[in-house]
Amino acid sequence: MSWVASDHDAEWPFELLGTSFELDSKLSALLVVDLQQESLYKNSDTEFGIKYPSIVEYWNDRMTQFVMPNTKRLIKYFRENGMRVVYTRNGNVTPHGDELTERLKVKIKGSNIFTKVSHEANYRGTSAYDVSRDIYPTVDDLVVDKLTSSAFHNTMLDHALRNMGIRDIVTVGILTDACVLGTARVAAELGYNSLICEDACGTNTQRAHDEALLVHARILGRVSTTNDVISELNRSKR
Repeated sequence: MSWVASDHDAEWPFELLGTSFELDSKLSALLVVDLQQESLYKNSDTEFGIKYPSIVEYWNDRMTQFVMPNTKRLIKYFRENGMRVVYTRNGNVTPHGDELTERLKVKIKGSNIFTKVSHEANYRGTSAYDVSRDIYPTVDDLVVDKLTSSAFHNTMLDHALRNMGIRDIVTVGILTDACVLGTARVAAELGYNSLICEDACGTNTQRAHDEALLVHARILGRVSTTNDVISELNRSKR
């Protein structure tokens, strides 16, 4: 089923204020945001899981049924058709995390509230920090490490994408309302055609997910689905 912005906000004049473009397979890249080993699933026996069991159930179902299967499908399609796949990894680079902002330092103290893994065991170079083995990068894929929501902030991403000749960016991953939206928004502001693939993204609640997609769709870029992205890219090759 297609994602139609007006179905989620009937009052907004999408035809006047929205952004319209067509993906071109020769100019497109898939941006896989923060699907790291430690981030994929939440444990029900953590402090967070005990207090918010419905969020844990929703999150794990979303990741299992939508985010990971559709991301795998898109990665396979992009690779088979000679298109770029780019990954981001988010979190502390060092075990102590002193390089993070104060806001984030507070959040990494002690163990991860979702999985019980300590931040000393989740930094660049550890298996917890790395991209999920189910969708692991090849030697040809760009991997960008970041400390902020946007993958463009103080990273090589914009420089690299322009050198690769990329104009259109399809963004997938987590969290829809944080790093996905933050990255997709900056992509649009930098002049890229920015599309969020709805059924390959996730966050803690359906409401937060839907609201983030609407923020993007109202002015900044487009929201679509895995099926529709693949169909559109196939049409561009004719």
